[in-house]
Amino acid sequence: MSEKPTFKRGVGRWAGTAEVYDGNGQFLGHALDQRNVQQISDNQLRIDLSFTGPLMLSGYYVIETHERHRLYRGPVNVGYAEALGEGLVDANNYWAQWGLSQRFFLYVTPDKMQQYSLSLLSRGEQLMYTIIGEYQRVSDADDGPPVLVPEAMMLPGTPKDRAGDPTNGRGELLIHKPGVWSGEVTVLGENLDSQQSASYSQEIMVNADKTITSTTHDGRFLAEPYEVTIQTNNWQGWTPTGNIVGSYNLVGGRALSGQFHHLDDEIRVWKREVVSTDCKHKAILHNFYRGGSRVGVQYGLLRFQENA
Repeated sequence: MSEKPTFKRGVGRWAGTAEVYDGNGQFLGHALDQRNVQQISDNQLRIDLSFTGPLMLSGYYVIETHERHRLYRGPVNVGYAEALGEGLVDANNYWAQWGLSQRFFLYVTPDKMQQYSLSLLSRGEQLMYTIIGEYQRVSDADDGPPVLVPEAMMLPGTPKDRAGDPTNGRGELLIHKPGVWSGEVTVLGENLDSQQSASYSQEIMVNADKTITSTTHDGRFLAEPYEVTIQTNNWQGWTPTGNIVGSYNLVGGRALSGQFHHLDDEIRVWKREVVSTDCKHKAILHNFYRGGSRVGVQYGLLRFQENA
Protein backbone atom coordinates (compact mmCIF):
# COMPACT_ATOMS: atom_id res chain seq x y z
CA MET A 1 0.00 0.00 0.00
CA SER A 2 1.22 3.50 -0.73
CA GLU A 3 1.71 5.99 2.08
CA LYS A 4 -0.76 8.79 2.71
CA PRO A 5 0.62 12.04 1.22
CA THR A 6 1.28 14.71 3.82
CA PHE A 7 2.37 17.55 1.49
CA LYS A 8 4.97 18.69 4.00
CA ARG A 9 7.37 18.83 1.05
CA GLY A 10 5.60 21.91 -0.33
CA VAL A 11 5.12 23.94 2.88
CA GLY A 12 7.19 27.14 2.96
CA ARG A 13 8.01 30.14 0.79
CA TRP A 14 8.56 29.73 -2.95
CA ALA A 15 9.59 32.18 -5.65
CA GLY A 16 10.41 31.89 -9.32
CA THR A 17 9.94 33.13 -12.84
CA ALA A 18 7.25 31.54 -14.97
CA GLU A 19 7.16 31.54 -18.76
CA VAL A 20 3.74 32.53 -20.15
CA TYR A 21 2.60 31.49 -23.65
CA ASP A 22 -0.65 32.02 -25.53
CA GLY A 23 -2.85 29.19 -26.75
CA ASN A 24 -0.83 28.88 -29.98
CA GLY A 25 2.45 28.50 -28.08
CA GLN A 26 3.75 32.01 -28.74
CA PHE A 27 5.79 33.54 -25.93
CA LEU A 28 4.09 36.43 -24.14
CA GLY A 29 6.60 37.15 -21.40
CA HIS A 30 7.83 36.19 -17.96
CA ALA A 31 5.88 36.43 -14.75
CA LEU A 32 7.18 36.81 -11.22
CA ASP A 33 5.43 34.13 -9.16
CA GLN A 34 5.73 34.21 -5.35
CA ARG A 35 3.86 31.86 -3.00
CA ASN A 36 3.76 31.24 0.72
CA VAL A 37 2.35 27.86 1.76
CA GLN A 38 1.29 27.52 5.40
CA GLN A 39 -0.34 24.63 7.22
CA ILE A 40 -3.25 26.22 9.13
CA SER A 41 -4.89 23.06 10.52
CA ASP A 42 -4.43 19.30 10.47
CA ASN A 43 -5.81 19.06 6.93
CA GLN A 44 -5.72 22.60 5.57
CA LEU A 45 -3.09 24.65 3.75
CA ARG A 46 -3.28 28.36 2.96
CA ILE A 47 -1.50 29.62 -0.16
CA ASP A 48 -0.86 33.37 -0.46
CA LEU A 49 0.31 34.23 -3.95
CA SER A 50 1.35 37.10 -6.17
CA PHE A 51 1.60 36.52 -9.93
CA THR A 52 2.87 39.52 -11.88
CA GLY A 53 3.38 39.42 -15.64
CA PRO A 54 1.27 39.01 -18.79
CA LEU A 55 -1.40 37.70 -16.38
CA MET A 56 -1.89 39.38 -13.01
CA LEU A 57 -3.24 37.90 -9.78
CA SER A 58 -2.87 38.50 -6.07
CA GLY A 59 -4.74 36.82 -3.24
CA TYR A 60 -5.00 33.55 -1.36
CA TYR A 61 -6.80 30.24 -1.37
CA VAL A 62 -7.22 27.35 1.04
CA ILE A 63 -6.55 23.70 0.20
CA GLU A 64 -8.26 20.98 2.20
CA THR A 65 -6.17 17.81 2.11
CA HIS A 66 -7.55 14.28 2.19
CA GLU A 67 -5.90 10.90 1.80
CA ARG A 68 -5.93 10.84 -2.00
CA HIS A 69 -7.34 14.19 -3.02
CA ARG A 70 -7.30 17.89 -2.27
CA LEU A 71 -10.19 20.37 -2.38
CA TYR A 72 -9.38 23.93 -3.44
CA ARG A 73 -11.81 26.03 -1.38
CA GLY A 74 -11.10 29.53 -2.75
CA PRO A 75 -11.48 32.39 -2.74
CA VAL A 76 -9.20 32.97 -5.77
CA ASN A 77 -8.81 29.30 -6.80
CA VAL A 78 -11.43 26.55 -6.55
CA GLY A 79 -11.36 22.96 -7.76
CA TYR A 80 -10.16 19.44 -7.13
CA ALA A 81 -6.82 17.68 -7.28
CA GLU A 82 -5.51 14.16 -6.98
CA ALA A 83 -2.62 13.62 -4.62
CA LEU A 84 -0.40 11.21 -6.52
CA GLY A 85 2.43 11.15 -4.01
CA GLU A 86 4.57 13.05 -1.54
CA GLY A 87 5.32 15.96 -3.81
CA LEU A 88 3.08 15.65 -6.88
CA VAL A 89 -0.43 16.99 -7.41
CA ASP A 90 -2.60 16.72 -10.54
CA ALA A 91 -5.36 19.35 -10.44
CA ASN A 92 -8.39 20.66 -12.29
CA ASN A 93 -9.16 24.17 -11.02
CA TYR A 94 -10.91 27.42 -11.89
CA TRP A 95 -9.52 30.96 -11.53
CA ALA A 96 -12.57 33.24 -11.39
CA GLN A 97 -10.54 36.47 -11.71
CA TRP A 98 -9.26 35.27 -15.09
CA GLY A 99 -12.36 33.31 -16.07
CA LEU A 100 -10.11 30.37 -16.92
CA SER A 101 -10.22 26.65 -16.19
CA GLN A 102 -6.91 24.98 -15.40
CA ARG A 103 -5.38 21.56 -15.90
CA PHE A 104 -2.26 21.58 -13.80
CA PHE A 105 0.50 19.45 -12.40
CA LEU A 106 3.08 20.47 -9.81
CA TYR A 107 6.12 18.41 -8.87
CA VAL A 108 8.27 19.15 -5.80
CA THR A 109 11.74 17.61 -6.00
CA PRO A 110 12.76 15.07 -3.33
CA ASP A 111 15.26 17.53 -1.82
CA LYS A 112 12.31 19.94 -1.26
CA MET A 113 14.22 22.79 -2.92
CA GLN A 114 12.62 23.08 -6.39
CA GLN A 115 9.22 22.92 -8.04
CA TYR A 116 8.29 22.34 -11.67
CA SER A 117 4.79 22.91 -13.01
CA LEU A 118 2.75 22.97 -16.20
CA SER A 119 -0.54 24.86 -16.33
CA LEU A 120 -2.95 24.60 -19.27
CA LEU A 121 -5.49 27.43 -19.01
CA SER A 122 -8.64 27.18 -21.11
CA ARG A 123 -11.95 28.91 -21.61
CA GLY A 124 -14.33 26.12 -22.41
CA GLU A 125 -12.29 23.74 -24.56
CA GLN A 126 -10.18 26.51 -26.13
CA LEU A 127 -6.61 26.71 -24.83
CA MET A 128 -5.90 30.34 -23.95
CA TYR A 129 -2.55 30.22 -22.10
CA THR A 130 0.16 27.81 -21.05
CA ILE A 131 2.38 28.58 -18.06
CA ILE A 132 5.64 26.76 -17.34
CA GLY A 133 6.76 27.20 -13.75
CA GLU A 134 10.18 26.66 -12.19
CA TYR A 135 10.52 27.74 -8.57
CA GLN A 136 13.05 27.75 -5.76
CA ARG A 137 12.45 27.45 -2.05
CA VAL A 138 13.11 30.75 -0.26
CA SER A 139 14.49 30.62 3.28
CA ASP A 140 12.79 32.79 5.88
CA ALA A 141 16.29 33.70 7.05
CA ASP A 142 17.26 35.24 3.70
CA ASP A 143 18.12 38.92 4.19
CA GLY A 144 17.89 39.99 0.57
CA PRO A 145 15.58 39.26 -2.33
CA PRO A 146 15.93 35.81 -3.89
CA VAL A 147 17.44 35.27 -7.32
CA LEU A 148 14.23 34.94 -9.30
CA VAL A 149 15.44 34.79 -12.90
CA PRO A 150 17.65 31.79 -13.80
CA GLU A 151 20.55 32.65 -16.07
CA ALA A 152 19.12 30.34 -18.74
CA MET A 153 16.11 32.68 -18.99
CA MET A 154 18.21 35.79 -19.63
CA LEU A 155 17.81 35.65 -23.40
CA PRO A 156 18.25 38.54 -25.84
CA GLY A 157 15.36 40.50 -27.28
CA THR A 158 11.83 41.18 -26.09
CA PRO A 159 8.85 38.84 -25.80
CA LYS A 160 7.55 40.25 -29.08
CA ASP A 161 10.86 39.41 -30.78
CA ARG A 162 10.65 35.83 -29.56
CA ALA A 163 6.92 35.25 -30.08
CA GLY A 164 7.55 33.65 -33.48
CA ASP A 165 10.44 31.51 -32.21
CA PRO A 166 9.31 28.03 -31.07
CA THR A 167 12.49 27.69 -28.96
CA ASN A 168 11.88 31.03 -27.17
CA GLY A 169 15.37 32.28 -28.03
CA ARG A 170 17.25 29.18 -26.87
CA GLY A 171 18.08 28.04 -30.38
CA GLU A 172 17.06 24.44 -29.70
CA LEU A 173 14.04 22.45 -28.61
CA LEU A 174 15.05 21.07 -25.22
CA ILE A 175 12.33 18.40 -25.40
CA HIS A 176 13.88 17.15 -28.66
CA LYS A 177 17.54 17.56 -27.70
CA PRO A 178 19.53 14.45 -28.69
CA GLY A 179 20.48 12.42 -25.65
CA VAL A 180 19.08 10.15 -22.97
CA TRP A 181 16.63 10.97 -20.19
CA SER A 182 16.76 8.46 -17.34
CA GLY A 183 15.78 8.01 -13.72
CA GLU A 184 13.52 6.29 -11.22
CA VAL A 185 9.79 6.91 -11.58
CA THR A 186 6.95 6.25 -9.18
CA VAL A 187 4.28 3.90 -10.55
CA LEU A 188 0.73 3.84 -9.19
CA GLY A 189 -2.04 1.33 -9.90
CA GLU A 190 -5.49 2.16 -11.23
CA ASN A 191 -6.90 2.96 -7.77
CA LEU A 192 -3.73 4.81 -6.70
CA ASP A 193 -3.48 2.29 -3.86
CA SER A 194 -0.29 0.51 -4.88
CA GLN A 195 3.07 2.17 -5.33
CA GLN A 196 6.25 0.89 -6.92
CA SER A 197 9.42 2.40 -8.30
CA ALA A 198 10.73 1.58 -11.74
CA SER A 199 13.65 2.50 -13.97
CA TYR A 200 12.74 4.67 -16.94
CA SER A 201 14.84 5.79 -19.91
CA GLN A 202 14.13 7.61 -23.13
CA GLU A 203 16.63 8.16 -25.94
CA ILE A 204 16.03 11.02 -28.38
CA MET A 205 17.59 11.03 -31.85
CA VAL A 206 17.21 13.66 -34.59
CA ASN A 207 17.16 12.04 -38.02
CA ALA A 208 18.49 13.35 -41.32
CA ASP A 209 14.94 14.10 -42.49
CA LYS A 210 14.37 16.22 -39.34
CA THR A 211 12.01 13.69 -37.78
CA ILE A 212 12.54 12.66 -34.15
CA THR A 213 12.98 9.06 -33.02
CA SER A 214 12.16 8.32 -29.39
CA THR A 215 13.11 4.92 -27.92
CA THR A 216 11.68 4.30 -24.46
CA HIS A 217 12.26 1.59 -21.86
CA ASP A 218 9.10 1.59 -19.78
CA GLY A 219 7.78 -1.85 -18.90
CA ARG A 220 5.10 -1.29 -16.28
CA PHE A 221 2.17 -0.64 -18.60
CA LEU A 222 3.61 -1.03 -22.11
CA ALA A 223 5.61 -3.60 -24.03
CA GLU A 224 9.24 -2.49 -23.92
CA PRO A 225 11.24 -1.05 -25.40
CA TYR A 226 9.05 0.85 -27.82
CA GLU A 227 10.10 3.21 -30.57
CA VAL A 228 8.10 5.99 -32.14
CA THR A 229 8.90 8.42 -34.95
CA ILE A 230 7.72 12.00 -34.50
CA GLN A 231 7.23 14.51 -37.26
CA THR A 232 7.44 18.09 -36.05
CA ASN A 233 7.06 21.70 -37.15
CA ASN A 234 8.68 22.76 -33.84
CA TRP A 235 5.29 23.87 -32.47
CA GLN A 236 3.67 20.43 -32.48
CA GLY A 237 4.73 16.80 -32.86
CA TRP A 238 2.74 13.96 -34.45
CA THR A 239 3.21 10.41 -35.71
CA PRO A 240 2.50 8.73 -39.03
CA THR A 241 0.31 5.61 -39.03
CA GLY A 242 1.58 2.61 -37.07
CA ASN A 243 1.14 0.65 -33.86
CA ILE A 244 1.91 3.74 -31.74
CA VAL A 245 0.16 6.92 -32.86
CA GLY A 246 -0.55 10.31 -31.36
CA SER A 247 0.40 13.96 -31.13
CA TYR A 248 1.38 16.72 -28.71
CA ASN A 249 1.85 20.45 -28.56
CA LEU A 250 5.22 21.98 -27.69
CA VAL A 251 5.62 25.05 -25.50
CA GLY A 252 8.83 27.05 -25.74
CA GLY A 253 10.59 23.86 -26.78
CA ARG A 254 10.71 22.79 -23.12
CA ALA A 255 7.25 21.43 -22.32
CA LEU A 256 4.75 19.16 -24.02
CA SER A 257 1.23 17.86 -23.51
CA GLY A 258 -0.39 15.21 -25.69
CA GLN A 259 -1.81 11.74 -26.08
CA PHE A 260 -0.51 8.51 -27.62
CA HIS A 261 -2.39 5.33 -28.48
CA HIS A 262 -0.45 2.08 -28.07
CA LEU A 263 -2.67 -0.09 -30.23
CA ASP A 264 -1.06 -3.47 -29.49
CA ASP A 265 -1.23 -2.81 -25.74
CA GLU A 266 -4.75 -1.34 -26.00
CA ILE A 267 -3.61 1.62 -23.90
CA ARG A 268 -3.77 5.38 -24.31
CA VAL A 269 -1.31 7.58 -22.42
CA TRP A 270 -1.65 11.29 -21.69
CA LYS A 271 1.85 12.72 -21.35
CA ARG A 272 2.81 16.01 -19.73
CA GLU A 273 6.48 16.89 -19.38
CA VAL A 274 8.55 19.94 -18.38
CA VAL A 275 12.31 20.39 -18.93
CA SER A 276 14.28 22.65 -16.58
CA THR A 277 15.75 25.80 -18.11
CA ASP A 278 19.28 24.38 -17.78
CA CYS A 279 18.17 21.10 -19.45
CA LYS A 280 19.50 19.00 -16.59
CA HIS A 281 16.16 17.58 -15.45
CA LYS A 282 12.71 16.76 -16.79
CA ALA A 283 9.60 16.29 -14.67
CA ILE A 284 7.10 13.87 -16.21
CA LEU A 285 3.52 12.87 -15.47
CA HIS A 286 1.97 10.07 -17.55
CA ASN A 287 -1.62 8.89 -17.08
CA PHE A 288 -2.53 5.54 -18.70
CA TYR A 289 -6.06 4.71 -19.86
CA ARG A 290 -7.99 1.84 -21.39
CA GLY A 291 -10.99 3.47 -22.97
CA GLY A 292 -12.14 6.06 -20.45
CA SER A 293 -10.85 4.13 -17.42
CA ARG A 294 -7.45 4.93 -15.98
CA VAL A 295 -5.24 1.90 -15.44
CA GLY A 296 -2.26 3.61 -13.84
CA VAL A 297 0.03 6.60 -13.42
CA GLN A 298 3.76 7.17 -13.46
CA TYR A 299 5.69 10.30 -12.58
CA GLY A 300 9.17 11.38 -11.60
CA LEU A 301 12.25 13.47 -12.26
CA LEU A 302 14.63 12.38 -15.03
CA ARG A 303 18.26 13.38 -15.63
CA PHE A 304 19.66 14.29 -19.04
CA GLN A 305 22.85 13.04 -20.66
CA GLU A 306 23.87 14.21 -24.12
CA ASN A 307 24.77 11.67 -26.77
CA ALA A 308 28.52 11.16 -27.02
